[in-house]
Amino acid sequence: MSGDLSSMTHEVERRDDVLVVTPHGRIGEVEAHHLERELLNLIEQGSVKLVLDLSDVSFVTSTALGALMVAHKRVKPKQGYVRVVRPQPLVRQILEITKLVKLFGLYPSVDAAIAAR
Repeated sequence: MSGDLSSMTHEVERRDDVLVVTPHGRIGEVEAHHLERELLNLIEQGSVKLVLDLSDVSFVTSTALGALMVAHKRVKPKQGYVRVVRPQPLVRQILEITKLVKLFGLYPSVDAAIAAR
């Protein structure tokens, strides 16, 4: 899948009841809005366990972090989660500074994120 209005592309892979979303490139303002719409669509379709593999994302804006928080707020009451896998150093630093690592967790692999309790 790729966004029509942005340069961000991403894949979505289903692993049992978990959706793994793998964005690529920078997640700026336009890309963040596209990502939020995509995540909310997936949640509306019944997916409440989301793993974001950020290994190929070099930069995120505050709007991108907001998109992840919106998704988290939608899935949490449904016993779901949003988990983050392998962020690049700059993205990891942003997640640590904003303390969002406590909300999403940081996992070394997709399998580790899925297996976490």
